Amino acid sequence: MRAIEAIRNANKPGPPEHSISLRVACLGSVIIAIAASASMGEISAMTALLGVGLASLGMGFSYATRSHPPGWIKLLVAGGAIAASAWFVLAVSGPVSGIVNVEEPLTVLLVSVLVLHSFHVPSRRDLMFSLAASAGLMAVGGAQAISFTFGSYVLAWACISLLGLILMWRSASGGSHISAAHFVSVLAAVTTASAAIFLVLPAPTVAAKLSLFAKAGLGGSVGVPGAIAGDSSSPSQLARPGSPSGPTRVGGYLGFANSLDTALRGKLGNTLLMYVRAQRPSYWVGETFNSWNGESWAATHDATHPLSQQSPFVLPLSDGYSALGQSDLQTFYVVGSTANLVFHAQSADELWFPTSKIYFSRDGTIVSPIGMGKGAIYSVESQVAAPTPDELRKAAGGAMLTAAAEKSYLQLPHAYPRVQALAQSITADNHTTYDRAESLIAWIGTHTHYSLNIPPLPAGADTVDEFLFGNRVGFCEQISTSLAVMLRSIGIPTREVIGYVPGPYNPVTDLYEVRAEDAHAWVQVWFPGYGWQSFDPTAVVPLANPAPGTTALHDLGTALRHIPLVPVSGTLLGVGLVFALLRWRRSRPRTWTERIAHSAERAGRRAGHPRRAAETLVEYAAILDHISGSGSVEWRQLASPVEASAYGGHEIPPEAQRQMVMQARHLRRRRSVRSTGTPKPH
Repeated sequence: MRAIEAIRNANKPGPPEHSISLRVACLGSVIIAIAASASMGEISAMTALLGVGLASLGMGFSYATRSHPPGWIKLLVAGGAIAASAWFVLAVSGPVSGIVNVEEPLTVLLVSVLVLHSFHVPSRRDLMFSLAASAGLMAVGGAQAISFTFGSYVLAWACISLLGLILMWRSASGGSHISAAHFVSVLAAVTTASAAIFLVLPAPTVAAKLSLFAKAGLGGSVGVPGAIAGDSSSPSQLARPGSPSGPTRVGGYLGFANSLDTALRGKLGNTLLMYVRAQRPSYWVGETFNSWNGESWAATHDATHPLSQQSPFVLPLSDGYSALGQSDLQTFYVVGSTANLVFHAQSADELWFPTSKIYFSRDGTIVSPIGMGKGAIYSVESQVAAPTPDELRKAAGGAMLTAAAEKSYLQLPHAYPRVQALAQSITADNHTTYDRAESLIAWIGTHTHYSLNIPPLPAGADTVDEFLFGNRVGFCEQISTSLAVMLRSIGIPTREVIGYVPGPYNPVTDLYEVRAEDAHAWVQVWFPGYGWQSFDPTAVVPLANPAPGTTALHDLGTALRHIPLVPVSGTLLGVGLVFALLRWRRSRPRTWTERIAHSAERAGRRAGHPRRAAETLVEYAAILDHISGSGSVEWRQLASPVEASAYGGHEIPPEAQRQMVMQARHLRRRRSVRSTGTPKPH
């Protein structure tokens, strides 16, 4: 019986809420949350408009019936909520949906509940539920936020919700007001505490496959199965190798076109291509090359093998797959047209993709059948081996390359006697593959220079010979190619890789921002038991995601160092002076009576006799006349008409007012006022 009574008391209707402003604030939070969800593409614009309209209608109905809500509306709201929940369960438990497609049905469920609930919010407690549910809807939208655009919705929602909470407190307290100083101090304390928590947060990790998503963008279908596309401005246009006179190709990078011409260097630019959320930063592989002709790289294993499955795809094992790796989950959000390559870290295991077919090759390259245009989202689970240097030095046994594969990764178009002699002399004291690779990288770092401002190589020139024995100035494709050929010349299986390195890490969104200029070429070396390991003479990828607080402080310090001190300091000084002037003008006495009283109080403070709160101006003037030592009654002669004007309505001519103010200033400045004991007024 007690339990039943407790349930009845909990469901007992609260007193009707009559505050229109509170209801408007709660409705505003609901509208902003629905708009934020629409901005993330989790509900359609039509659904959002319908939800906003119905929620507004429901809130008006609830206000009109707040004192006597009809019983049938509560049954209707409860039935609708049950129906929406049943639909949600069916939507996420279908054979195709899977666990990764929960977010959009959950958004629809929350919007439905908010709309239904808006028709029955008679009391303050019901309005609190609307605020809380809108917070849940914002949280669902924030899970997929990849830019600060969503932050504008968060800011607007926070402001209107804060206003709602203040109005709710005022209503609950019977109309009491919160002082501005108290509100500002509480807000500052909360902001400071939030910033402190943010600064000490550890680096985030992808803890579950709930974070993996797939969505088709604006790419369109690629006409040739397994072909690389994304040339020029069209995501589905087939790629073509670049030429000195032609335009720069895919994503501004000449390599994403089945071949890599090391004699050319495209202008990459600063265009944002995609955001990446990953458990750890990595080299994100696009395609690899095994055949070198002295100027260009090519792949002898095209990605023409189709794989038809329902997402997620379970990918075949590639050459060099290592079972010793750790799982790495990555989600790629495409915001600018790029190649239809499926980028991934090291060895890809599973792929969440918005099509039922993909193409792959035995080297691990994955090609999409659709162009990778704006709005595309895909996720990959990779196995990433991260052995220590000592483990690589001792690498032996485990999976081995086939004889044919090893031959292809040692291929050279002709003998490189000078390159081989140089590589042997650099690695003469090394006895392991790892140490030889590191010695060659160290030599390249010391004896060569990285630059993008070099002309194309002469026709027929060998890139490696020109770079190592010419001016020794080049860009990443030429430098990595030289490392690959040096390694191959001393019998170490090597391949050329192109893709992206992580761009800047955003500590707020937990995303890496990958731009066209992050396109990169590097080398992978084969190690028995560990597969292909990346070696890079020109870039370094960190081993783990940075802590958000550390990154934020670093970015803040960088920004502060770039602030021009002279103009900024001058601006701040000017603003400070204006503020001080305005405050001084605001504190000045405005009427002639206030000015005389102000002069009297200043004279008394100078003499060591500040005015007490209980003293009238006439009483205080008598004290000033006494301590002046002259026996005059000048202060009392000024104080009497002031009190007569202030309290008796006695008018003083303007000219007399001016003369009295001048006389008060004159008395205040006289040096004869001295500090003595405070007498009683006469």
